[in-house]
Amino acid sequence: MSGRIFWGFLIIFASVFLWLLPVSSATYDFRTDLKEDRFTVQTSAGVTTGNATLFKGVYDNDTSTVDISSSDSDDSPLLSSYNSTTRLLSFSGLAASTNRTITVNYDTSALPGAGAINTVLDYTPWFYYLLCVAFPITGLAAVFTGRA
Repeated sequence: MSGRIFWGFLIIFASVFLWLLPVSSATYDFRTDLKEDRFTVQTSAGVTTGNATLFKGVYDNDTSTVDISSSDSDDSPLLSSYNSTTRLLSFSGLAASTNRTITVNYDTSALPGAGAINTVLDYTPWFYYLLCVAFPITGLAAVFTGRA
């Protein structure tokens, strides 16, 4: 009986360790690159908005990864809109009558095309979670039914 308890404890310990591995974030990091674009934006009197065309598209059109900063300390740039077809990024919160450099950091796809690797990476976290659920159930069942 003590052998079963040991193996049961080992299976539970390994399962907890599996849950702690950052597979979803590692998959996302593998699929994306951080891109930085710089633009010179000039505003005229009374104008506090601007726009720029990004060099690459935002990954999965997820604008939460877009970070806009300005070389002008009077600016507080905020994302207004993003057009995924033209890659046009509109922002507000600029000071009027100023010339500045806008820096845009965003995630972009690191994998070109829509090949089989993208399909595999789409399902990787789901297979991993299935493994994390199925491993302790089948492992404990095998140990305590005497089949291990």
